[in-house]
Amino acid sequence: MDKKLYDVLRDKEDNYLFPFYWQHGNHTDRIPEQIQRIYDSGCKALCVESRPHPDFLGESWWRDMDIILEEAEKRGMKVWLLDDDHFPTGHAAGMIKKKYPELRQWELIERHVDVVGAAYDTSIIVDKDNDDNILVAAYAYKRRADNFESCIADTAVELTDKIHGNFLTWDIPEGVWRIFLYYKSRRGGRPDYIDMINPESVKVLIDAVYEGHYERYAKYFGNTFVGFFSDEPEFGNQVFGKERFDFGFYEARIGKHSLALPWNENVLKKMTEKLGYDPTKYLNLLWYEDGENGDIQSELRHAYMDSITELYSECFNKQIADWCHAHGVEYIGHIIEDMNCHMRGGVGHYFRALRWQDMSGIDIVLHQVMPGMADYLHTVTCATGVGAGSFYEYILAKLGASLAHQTPEMKGRAMCEVFGAYGWGEDSAMMKFLIDHLLVRGINRFVPHAFSPTYPDRDCPPHMGAEGHDPSFEAFCALMKYTNKAAHILSDATHKANAAILYHVHGEWASRFGNASNMEPVATRLYDNHIDYDIVDMDALRERASVKDNKLCIREESFDCLIVPYADHMPEVLLGILEKLKNEGLPVYFMRSMPENAKFSGEVLDEDDLVCKMKEEGMTDVIVEDGYPKLRIYHCTRDGKDIFMFANEDYSKTVDTEVILPCSGEYARLDILTDIFTSGVASDGKLSLKLLPNQSQIVVFGDKAGLGEEIIFTDIVKLSPNFELEIAESENLSDYKTCGKFDKLFNVNSPDFKPDFSGKMRYTFNFECEKDGKIFIDLGRVGQNAQLTVNGKDCGIRISAPYIFDITDAVSEEQNEAVVVVSNTLAQKIRDGFSYFLQLAPSGLLGDICLKYAK
Repeated sequence: MDKKLYDVLRDKEDNYLFPFYWQHGNHTDRIPEQIQRIYDSGCKALCVESRPHPDFLGESWWRDMDIILEEAEKRGMKVWLLDDDHFPTGHAAGMIKKKYPELRQWELIERHVDVVGAAYDTSIIVDKDNDDNILVAAYAYKRRADNFESCIADTAVELTDKIHGNFLTWDIPEGVWRIFLYYKSRRGGRPDYIDMINPESVKVLIDAVYEGHYERYAKYFGNTFVGFFSDEPEFGNQVFGKERFDFGFYEARIGKHSLALPWNENVLKKMTEKLGYDPTKYLNLLWYEDGENGDIQSELRHAYMDSITELYSECFNKQIADWCHAHGVEYIGHIIEDMNCHMRGGVGHYFRALRWQDMSGIDIVLHQVMPGMADYLHTVTCATGVGAGSFYEYILAKLGASLAHQTPEMKGRAMCEVFGAYGWGEDSAMMKFLIDHLLVRGINRFVPHAFSPTYPDRDCPPHMGAEGHDPSFEAFCALMKYTNKAAHILSDATHKANAAILYHVHGEWASRFGNASNMEPVATRLYDNHIDYDIVDMDALRERASVKDNKLCIREESFDCLIVPYADHMPEVLLGILEKLKNEGLPVYFMRSMPENAKFSGEVLDEDDLVCKMKEEGMTDVIVEDGYPKLRIYHCTRDGKDIFMFANEDYSKTVDTEVILPCSGEYARLDILTDIFTSGVASDGKLSLKLLPNQSQIVVFGDKAGLGEEIIFTDIVKLSPNFELEIAESENLSDYKTCGKFDKLFNVNSPDFKPDFSGKMRYTFNFECEKDGKIFIDLGRVGQNAQLTVNGKDCGIRISAPYIFDITDAVSEEQNEAVVVVSNTLAQKIRDGFSYFLQLAPSGLLGDICLKYAK
C-alpha cells in the first residue's frame, strides 16, 4: 500500500497548515486560549502576523512572543513569523527612516522637453542636483515626423557637458528634437523602505528583524521556531509625473511612460555587461518607443529588466535565505502576483523573486478566485476592482506549483495564503472550493487567513473562530482535516503533465509595449481540454533542462512539448536555448508567428489549433468522455503508483462520465469529506466518475488498501419529515431558542423569516427505515454545513455537497431520531465591505432529504 495512503487511512497524516495569527498587543492573557483554538482546528503550526502589533520589537512584542513560543512548544506546534512591522515587507521596522536614510531606494526618472532648430545658443532650465535628485546624463534625439511619441535612437547627442549651473545651453541642429534629462532620484519609490537591489540596504532588515529574533530565541530556532515569511516585498516604484496614457495599475511595466525605474550603479554595470556597450544614451527607450529600430529597444529593455530581477534575487531573496539557512530555519513568502504583476510591477520576475526560498508562494485573497467565473472578468476588491478569471484560474496556482516542481531546494513544497479578505460571507463550501482549486493545481502548503484575537475585526475578514462567535468553526475544522489528508497524499510525488508553457516574461520585456501575449490563451485551451502543464522559465531551461527521447526533462518531470507564447521579440539568449532544444528533437510550438529577431525557423501554430495538434501527436494523459471542461485533474506518481485528484469546478453541472487513464488495475478511491473510502479495478484504464459541483475525489492505484467495493445505490426513498426548528444566535451559540414545528423546509434567512440571522439551526425529526445492507441519508441542499446525530450517535459533519452520511450503524428498524445542526456565516450579522462582493447562500436545510440503500 502507498505509505501516505496508509497514513491517511489511520489519521497519521502530517501537518500542511500554518494559519496567520494576528497580534494586536492587547490580548496577552488570552494567547494560550487562542493557540489552543488554532491547535483544535487541525492546524499544528501557525504564522505570527506582526503587522497589527503596535510595539513590534518593543517590550510588549517580546512579552507576547515569549508566550506564543512557550505555548506552541507545549503542544508540539511550529511557529513562523512575518518579517516586518508593516505591509509589505521592506520597512525594516522603521530602521531606514530612523538610522539609515542614505540606504533608501533610488529610482531612474526622466524629464524631457521638445525643442526646434536650427537655433543657436539656446537654453533650457535644468533641475538643480540635491541629495535626493542627482543628474545622470542628458541626451537629445531627433523626433520622428510620422510618430507622435517616437525619437530616432541612432541620432542621440550627449549634452551632459552642456549643463552649467541650472541651464543646459545647446546649438540646436535643424529639425525637431527631444532633450531627455535622466536623474537618479528618490521620487517615485516607497518612502522609508529598503532598496531591494542594494545588499547593504537589505541587511538593515536582516539586522533589525532576523538578528533581533535570533538573539532572543536562538534556543527555539530549528525546532519550535521554524522560519520567516516575507509578505509581498516589492520594488515599490510608482509613477513620478503625468501619464500620457494610463494603462492601469496592472500595466506598470517597462515601456510605461512616467514610471520610475529601480536604479543604482550595479544596474548600469550589469546592463553594460549584458549589452557590450554603455546603455546610457539609449535610456529613453525604457519609456518610449523607437518607432523603427526595434532591435535596440528590445535588447535594452530586456537587459534592464534582466539586470534588476537578477539583482533582486541576489540582494534580497538569496541574502535572506542564506541567513535563515545558516541559522537553522527556513525562508518562505510570496510577492504580488495579481493579473500578471508577477512579471511587471512588484519585482518583475516570479521565478527569480522566490528562487532561493524553501517553498514557492502565492496568495488567493480579495475575491480573486470565484466559483463559476473562470471565463469572465469579474468584480474583486483588489486594485482596479476587476479580476480576470483567465489569470486567476489558469495561471496563478500553476506558477507556484511549477516553481516548486522545478527548484530542488523547495522539495516540491508550494504554499498559498488563502481565504483572506473574502468577507464573513465566505462560507465553508466556498473555502472548500478554494482549497480544491489549489490542491488540484499542485499547491500543497496552506496559510489560512486568519485567526484574530479581536471580534469583530474589520481588517480583512473572515477570522476563524471569531473568539467563539463563528457559527461554522466546526466546518472550518473539518476542512482543515480534509486539507491535511489530501495534501499528504499529493505531496512528495512527481507531477505528470504533457505540456510545458514558456514563462513569457522575457518575451514581454523584449517586445514593443503590448505586443507580447500572456500565457492565458495557451493555458485556458489546454486545461479545459484536460491537458495539464507546468510553466517553465528560461533560467530552468538554461540550468536544469535536457532533452531525452524527444521530451523536455526538468528534474523528475518530463513534457511532450514546449509551447512559446507569442512575442514580437525575444532575447538572443532565449532564442538560442529554444533553437537548441528544437534541434535536439523536442517539439517546440511558437504561437501565431516567430519572433521578428529569430534567426531560425520553428513550427508555428495558432492557439486554436494547439489542442488538436497535441492530440494528433498523442500528447495526452487523461481522456475525458463527454467533454466536461471544468473537470480538473491532477496526476502524480510515487514509488511507481499513479495518484489522481479529480475536482468538479463547474458551478451547476454534475460530472457523470468515464475517464480513460494511462494506468489500470486496482485502486483505492477516497471521498475524504464524506468519509466514503472504496476500492475497485479499472480495466483498460477506464474509471467511472460522478462528481457533484464542488465535489472532489482522490484515486490511488496500486492496490485496494483493504477498502470495501464501490458503493452502488439500489433504492432511494424520499423523506418529507415534520421537524422542530431551534436557533442559536452568534452571540451565544449554545443558547437555542425554539422557532416552532414545520412540515416544509425553507431558507431561514428568507425575507419573511429571519433575514438578519447568523448562528446555528437545529432540526429534529423522526424517520423509519429498513435495515438491509448499508444505509445512507442524503440531506440534499444545505446552507451551508451540517452536523448529524442519529439516535444519539455522532455521524459527522459535511461542509459542501454531497451532504451524505453513512448511518448504517446508527439506525434501527423502529423510529429513528435525527438531529441536524446547520450553521451559516456571520455575514448576516456583520455587514463587512468584503462580503458585498459575494452572493450569500441561503441558510438551513433546503430540501430533498432522502434515504439511500446500498448493497
